[in-house]
Amino acid sequence: MDRVIIALCGVMLLFIAPVVYGQEEDLFGTAADDSLLFGDEFDLGGDDFSFDFEDETEAEEAPAESDDFFGEFEEEPEEETADTTAAGDDWGFGEDSTDLITEEEYPDHPLNFQKAVQGTFMEGSGLTLSLYSPQYVSDKMDTWYSFMDYSLSIVSPWHFEAAPTTVSFLLDISSFNFKNSFPAGGSFKGVSIMPMVRVELYGIEAEAGVGMYLPTFGVMTGLGYSVQYHSLFVSAGYRWNWAYDIAPIGSGWWMEPRLTTGIKLW
Repeated sequence: MDRVIIALCGVMLLFIAPVVYGQEEDLFGTAADDSLLFGDEFDLGGDDFSFDFEDETEAEEAPAESDDFFGEFEEEPEEETADTTAAGDDWGFGEDSTDLITEEEYPDHPLNFQKAVQGTFMEGSGLTLSLYSPQYVSDKMDTWYSFMDYSLSIVSPWHFEAAPTTVSFLLDISSFNFKNSFPAGGSFKGVSIMPMVRVELYGIEAEAGVGMYLPTFGVMTGLGYSVQYHSLFVSAGYRWNWAYDIAPIGSGWWMEPRLTTGIKLW
């Protein structure tokens, strides 16, 4: 009996299932024109979502304009070059910048006197003034005593510079005054006129000259160190002097510490 009931139920399902399936509503409108989700006017818009593959194909087929990764560098027009040169002149790097270079050579400062003497006979020259007194003398001059003396040096405008060395030429005029106290007396005083050559290197000064210790002749050498501030300088050192004929003892030498100040106009 049970088998008969199950068979009848299966037959009924075969007839009822098509009717129920045919009444189901199509949500997306595939079976009919009506759609519960999108309605009658739903359109996937085939043309709106289309892509133009022909343009991309043509772009891929078009040859590259240049194989150079960085591109071709074209020469700048002549007009731009001319403008650049003009701009450089405005900043003082062109040919017409003589005035600016002059300003750098002679900067404005109260203690820079090069600009004041430019174009005169003093341009490139210099002056020094020294004070000194003999400290060491030869054995023949042990009984001679001396006084405070002075010297004036005029530096010529002809000098040579090969950095850091400077070679200059000067004329030194110095006084000397000795008096013999024992046993024969006598004196040795006057003015020396000495052309000299001076070499300067990192502030160290070495000089030498041959000239007159009136009325005789002699030799003068010196070594010192100078400090310069703009056109002014101060130096300290020693000078060695040798005179050929000091009456009545003959030749003799002496060494003197010197303090010098001066001005350089180059």
